[in-house]
Amino acid sequence: MEKKFKQILLKAKKKVFTGNLGNNISTFKGTGLDFSEIKDYVIGDDVRSINWKSSAKGVGLKVNVFNEERELNIVTVFMINGSINFGTKRVKQEVMAEVLGMLSYTALRNGDNLTTLFFDSALERLFKPTKNLGLVDEVLEHALTLDPVTKKIDMTQLCHFINISLKRKSLIFLIGDFYEDIDLSSIAHKNEVYALMVRDRFEEDPHLGGDFSLVDPVTLEEDNLNLDKSNIAEYKRLIQAHDETLHEHFLMHRIKYGKIYTDDDVFIKMSQILKA
Repeated sequence: MEKKFKQILLKAKKKVFTGNLGNNISTFKGTGLDFSEIKDYVIGDDVRSINWKSSAKGVGLKVNVFNEERELNIVTVFMINGSINFGTKRVKQEVMAEVLGMLSYTALRNGDNLTTLFFDSALERLFKPTKNLGLVDEVLEHALTLDPVTKKIDMTQLCHFINISLKRKSLIFLIGDFYEDIDLSSIAHKNEVYALMVRDRFEEDPHLGGDFSLVDPVTLEEDNLNLDKSNIAEYKRLIQAHDETLHEHFLMHRIKYGKIYTDDDVFIKMSQILKA
């Protein structure tokens, strides 16, 4: 594990400091905002800044004006679930750790405040806001060595924790496999949110047939199943329907998202997602 930790640490650091991932993050400068005043709406103003309470007084549309801040408040969330302990090429947990490492180095290289959350059914560990590059070692080590088996992410509790903890608008990166039902609306209207979905291709398109004994990574319950073509077709249909629901939710709440598979080049995929 120590060898793998060092490999991922060095890879993440090298990619960030020699590539352009940091430039992609830096385009968000000014998304952290402080309220300044209320003014009359003019064509071209961001409709998301409309102050509906003031507009309802009958004196025309009013919009909130904000002062841009020079640095971002970046929050990375490592979503712990038993299902991340799987992968045919690389274990999803390892890929998630690499994503976390690249985001962490990028934020700190840009001089932004970085907060890191590890969350399952409750807060598992919090790394408080920092600009210290040296802390990335400890964050990555924790991401790689934690045991996700029997753990289950509670998205409702996660959103509640974020809402009561964050005092200013933030750029939030959620890292997980996103197989659970979610509602991110309560954090998306206050912050800029990215959903980084780490998956294994086999999960979405399994090529199996016959009798198998499968163990639930959360409950540890074991089931003996016969996987024939009809069962696999129904499974794939459910996965596709779930992902379509996610897609609609993300679009509705202006959440940017992308998939990173366990056989992908993480740096290239991250660059594509952040540029989109």
